[in-house]
Amino acid sequence: MRDGLHGPNVIIAGEQVLLLVAVSGGEAVHLARRHRPSEPGRGAVPEHYLTGGDREREAVQRRYDVEALREPVWEHTTMCGQEWALMVGGEGGTLSRYREPAFAPTCRRCLTAMDRLFPAPAVDRRVPVVAQVVCGVVREHGYAEVREVPGDQLAVLRKEIRSLIRQQTGHPAQTLVHGDLLLVVCDPLRDPEAEMRAAAEAVGAVLFGDQPLPATRPERPWIVTWTAWDLG
Repeated sequence: MRDGLHGPNVIIAGEQVLLLVAVSGGEAVHLARRHRPSEPGRGAVPEHYLTGGDREREAVQRRYDVEALREPVWEHTTMCGQEWALMVGGEGGTLSRYREPAFAPTCRRCLTAMDRLFPAPAVDRRVPVVAQVVCGVVREHGYAEVREVPGDQLAVLRKEIRSLIRQQTGHPAQTLVHGDLLLVVCDPLRDPEAEMRAAAEAVGAVLFGDQPLPATRPERPWIVTWTAWDLG
C-alpha cells in the first residue's frame, strides 16, 4: 500500500478479513468476505469513483490507495446474501456525500454470520449446575430469572436450559435476554390463577390494609443468581 494512503475499510473476525460495504437503498453497514481463489472477485469500489470526475471523486483518489481498492478480491454478495454497491468509507473519509464513514457493521444478519467466525468460548463448569437449578424452578413456577450471566455463556446456558426443560417436562421453553438477565418462561407450566391471586393479595395489602406489610422483602424463589454457584 502506498505511503500515506488508506486501503480498503476492513475489520478482522477470527482469521478472516471482512470489508465494510453498503447496499443500494439501505442505511445498514454490511460485510463482504474475500472471495475464493477459484472464483472471480470484485474491487472494493466501482471504477467511476477512482477515475477523474468532480471534486468529490478527486478527493477519494487523494486519500485512498486506488490500486488497493481496485484489487478484485471480494465476494459479490454480502454475508447476508445481498448484492452490495460499494465499500463504506473509513479512515480515508467518506466515498459518497450520502453516507458517513463507518468502522463496524450494523446489519444484524451479517453480525450473526460474523459471530460464527470466532472460536466458541470455553463452557463454564457452572452451566450444567445452573441449568439444573433453573429447570427445577421452572417446573415449580413456570418461569425463572437468571441474573449476572456472563455474556459469553448466555448462548450455551439458554440451549442447555431449553433442552433440560423439554426432556423433563415434554414442554418447550422460551428464553429472553436483557443485558446479563436471562428470563426463562414455560407457559404450559405456569399457573395464571395463582399469579393473579398473589398480585391481588399484594395490592390489597398495600391499598386496603387487608394484610400487614412484611418487614422485609419476601423471598423470590424464581430468581437464580449465576455468581451464587461459584464452583472454585
